[in-house]
Amino acid sequence: GAEVNALRNQGEEPGGLLALKYRLAKRLVFSKIKVALGLDRAHALISSAAPISPKLLEFFSGLDINVWELYGQSEGSGPTTSNYAGNVRIGTVGKPIPGCQVKLDEYGEILAKGRNVFAGYYKDPAATAATLIDGWLHSGDLGAFDDDGYLTITGRKKDIIITSGGKNIAPKNIEVALMDIDLVAMAVVIGEGRRFITALLSLDEEAVAHFAEKNGVSIDDPSTDPRIRAAVQAEVDRVNQEFARVEQVRGFYITPQPFSMEAGELTPTLKLKRQKITEHYVGEIEAMYAG
Repeated sequence: GAEVNALRNQGEEPGGLLALKYRLAKRLVFSKIKVALGLDRAHALISSAAPISPKLLEFFSGLDINVWELYGQSEGSGPTTSNYAGNVRIGTVGKPIPGCQVKLDEYGEILAKGRNVFAGYYKDPAATAATLIDGWLHSGDLGAFDDDGYLTITGRKKDIIITSGGKNIAPKNIEVALMDIDLVAMAVVIGEGRRFITALLSLDEEAVAHFAEKNGVSIDDPSTDPRIRAAVQAEVDRVNQEFARVEQVRGFYITPQPFSMEAGELTPTLKLKRQKITEHYVGEIEAMYAG
């Protein structure tokens, strides 16, 4: 995957053994995989609106399939930043598009300015004044630039968790890392006004079935099964190593059923409704902080 992506970023196939290996793989392997996936005519695939796992991007890159993350919103007429041929950094949403200025304010909120930015909300001057300040679109999203100017989205300003110790924590990247665990379908990070971070986790039913088959066991209630919990705990411990101590998940509760639209826990686009979910599991959350 890394070799294929390196060649792609160079914009041409260099000489030498690596280039030969790439051309052979492209003809004998990649071309057949793309046909099987129905992607043989796709030059680039775009991912936006929600985070995508870097591991998934690396997987597709290893198949010589371009999947580029970009970032934007309706108020910015589509893309604000994007990865593109010759300028791809997995795990980021790329660099500002031509003609668009992007900067961060003192809180890390992403601000954008350019001809792509809207003139305001229709017949809503109050909302316009709150969102468009001195020509800069205040996105409500939090981000960080690396040394080469690639932007990473770190969360939503309104979703920021402030612990009892006064630490500001963006939950989104922690949740994405938790959802990379095979057994986990969805994750909600908890910690507002608390001493440490915990999480509500719903299980992936197919992954649970695979776990049971692989280990030759019968599982009646996955949410309380000690073998499932031990496997999830081991993965949570691994995920914790990716984050600062204050961001590490020190407790979790496995929900007895998946989060759902019917229960009011998901939007029609399958985004988590944090407040509704935490209301449904008040007792379980308190139990994680007891003692």
